[in-house]
Amino acid sequence: MKDRIITGMSKPRGVLPVMIAVFAVSLLSVMAGETQMGWWRWQNPRPQGNPLYAVAFCDERRGVAVGRDGAILRTEDGGQKWLSVRSPVNTPLYGLALVGKKAWAVGARGVVLASDDRGENWREQKSGAKKHLYAVCFINEKQGWAAGVEGLILATDNGGEVWREQRSGVNKHLNAVAFVDDRNGIAAGADGTLLMTRNGGAAWQSRPQISDHNFLAASAIAPRTFRVVGGNGTILRSDDAGGAWKAEQSNSSSQLNAVSFINEKQGWAAGADGAILCTVDGGATWSAQISNSAQSLSAVCFADGKRGWAVGEGGVIYATTDGGEKWAPQTEGSKEMLNAVDFASENHGWAVGMNGLILATDDGGKTWRAQESSTTANLRAVNFIDAKRGWIVGERGRILRTVDGGAKWESKSNEAELNLNFQGAVFINVGDSANNSSSADFNESQNKNWLAGLYGKLSQSPLKTSANEGQSKGWIVGEGGVVWRTDDGGESWSPQNSGSRFWLETVTFIDEKTGWAAGEAGSIIHTEDGGATWQKQESGARRWLYSISFADAKNGWAVGEDGLILRTTDGGENWAVQISGVPSNLLGVKAVNAKRVWAVGLNGIILHTEDGGRLWQRDASGTTTPLRAVAFHDYENGWAVGRDGVILRYAGKGADGVRTVFDRK
Repeated sequence: MKDRIITGMSKPRGVLPVMIAVFAVSLLSVMAGETQMGWWRWQNPRPQGNPLYAVAFCDERRGVAVGRDGAILRTEDGGQKWLSVRSPVNTPLYGLALVGKKAWAVGARGVVLASDDRGENWREQKSGAKKHLYAVCFINEKQGWAAGVEGLILATDNGGEVWREQRSGVNKHLNAVAFVDDRNGIAAGADGTLLMTRNGGAAWQSRPQISDHNFLAASAIAPRTFRVVGGNGTILRSDDAGGAWKAEQSNSSSQLNAVSFINEKQGWAAGADGAILCTVDGGATWSAQISNSAQSLSAVCFADGKRGWAVGEGGVIYATTDGGEKWAPQTEGSKEMLNAVDFASENHGWAVGMNGLILATDDGGKTWRAQESSTTANLRAVNFIDAKRGWIVGERGRILRTVDGGAKWESKSNEAELNLNFQGAVFINVGDSANNSSSADFNESQNKNWLAGLYGKLSQSPLKTSANEGQSKGWIVGEGGVVWRTDDGGESWSPQNSGSRFWLETVTFIDEKTGWAAGEAGSIIHTEDGGATWQKQESGARRWLYSISFADAKNGWAVGEDGLILRTTDGGENWAVQISGVPSNLLGVKAVNAKRVWAVGLNGIILHTEDGGRLWQRDASGTTTPLRAVAFHDYENGWAVGRDGVILRYAGKGADGVRTVFDRK
């Protein structure tokens, strides 16, 4: 067998009246960093859900994978168990190289990380670069190269302690770099760019353009064989160390993001839509393998002719022990969008989302299992008043109810109203012996806040269903200022006059009389008689408000577009803006009490305050995946959910030295 280099290649609306003095005080507080950062840990998918961009193994047992938001995983048993590793940065990591016990990862803004113990501990190296690095290659523990944006190539001869720039002669993005020895190497990138060197990079030469497709990955097999792969199923091979190139027939039109060869004959390529190709005759023929994944695969690595791994979007990891005849997942959990989450106790919780997905847990989220919804509708909200009784609403008029914790979900939809798209609801329990929580208890830990809305026009006749629920009351809000109420657990619904024609996105009640709804153009309405009458409140904003939460009858928060946070201390008679410190939309908010509040939103943002919002501190969510909802059962037990099946659990507060670098790829 020829020598080979084990390398993971990368792929890649409003005016807000506010006093200047309040702004200044808040800004100074933010700059002072008066509170500790909160931490959140992954519960779904497992072990984590950030996209993985590179994977490398030094043998059949020990491997490393890296990805977005500084994600680093390692395994000591061939991937039977993947462990998350604390990264020194939150930077996207695009490239990975593994040589013996040494490992290097490169990423956005010139970040280079190094490990001396097969990825268990990492430290940051100074690359001297500020541009993104997409690929890295080492031929031994000392000599290595990295490549990236605008023709950037870096080299080291001391294991990365010092990196120096080499002149590539091009300004195209370079997505791949590979060497067979200390002298012969190639780099490849955008628009068919191909470079070669015969002297370790002291001089790089451009090769004639063979293809105008982007090249995304490269492999090297000693003594002189290189391959590059890229767009539209492109595979090129050179047998003279990069001098001359010829195309191989892949029989695929998929974008190929990765390539791995273990010898001159046997190799694999992987890419978009879960595509995996294999050759056993040196590229003379390529055949498709079934990965059982619809996710884009970003990297592939084989330790020998049988054992291999592929990683990609959503943090997926697939492994084979028979050369790719069968691929099996080494990760678990749903990847569907989650729109809402609710916990009836510290242990019992539910999350709902796309395609009728209902997930449930009875151990605080350590494990999540799917429940049968008997619908493919997009489910928008879930609300439980105890561990047994709950409701879910969604698009196409879906209303589901359970009285046994979700073992069975009963449809309470009316066939005549299936054109309605329910986006949310809130239920409270009134005087039921099965749930004796007082109004004060509800204010502290049972206040349920949900994104809510209605796409279609509601008829003026009540929506009737069949059975008798009892003492539970609920509200649905939506398009055109629509508000509907039930006094019998959803058996019948009656329209209420909201006095508004604005779309209402969110609704919350602290008891059977007192509630608020908010939505389009900063609109907020309030009731003190269970919705018999609704009064407009002036928010001072014209941006959309996506979520509202009250800790009690006086203290409440609303969040919305462009990082907007509004706060009231008098039940909404007056609303004032608070400085969030973020520009992204905030989609969910939860007030645990008058001081402690959480908000979540786009780019994985989680904010919290311990002083009623004078200072908002950004938590370490560990992801930039959009988060759509947040729920706290009590002061310490909280969860956030979002796109790609993300479920995070609050892990407490503490200081840390992680540096954030935003992805600009």
